[in-house]
Amino acid sequence: MAQSTGPDRPGGEGRREPREEERENQPAGKGEDERESIWSIPVKYKGWYFSLFSVQITIAAVWLIWASVADEALPGILKKVLFVWQGMAPMAISSAAFSLVIVEGWRMTMVIASWLEEALEKRRQRQIKAAEERGLARGRTEEREMWENWNRRREAAAAAGEEFAEPPPSATTTETKDREQN
Repeated sequence: MAQSTGPDRPGGEGRREPREEERENQPAGKGEDERESIWSIPVKYKGWYFSLFSVQITIAAVWLIWASVADEALPGILKKVLFVWQGMAPMAISSAAFSLVIVEGWRMTMVIASWLEEALEKRRQRQIKAAEERGLARGRTEEREMWENWNRRREAAAAAGEEFAEPPPSATTTETKDREQN
């Protein structure tokens, strides 16, 4: 009995699909959106990010060393080293986050600007719709008044025994609208 060594497709003889663990460890394909590290930094900005991070960490380390040396309440070198190490952990996280904000900040600004633009457009569309609805309601009220006035004149003419030849308001309104549009 023969065993299959690969998938049933042309040229697939002897090849196998990578296991899930192998796929996870492979680098992403080259491209503009390729990312690196836990901070998800675009590869093209990696130099900027690590430069900013290095400068901030260096400044933080120098400042902490200076503070530990200047602090007379920390007796002995061990306490001074522990003070520096204790301060470096939050400084490293803060520096990494701040560097990410600086490097990716313009993108965040563009996303926020796009979101605001969409929100303002939706608000404007709601205002236009509300204005149209108010206009329709006003138009219905005006049309109803025109019909009521026409009906009063018709009933008054009928009560007086006169002939009433005035066309109904809808015909007049339609003719007037047609003339206004042309």
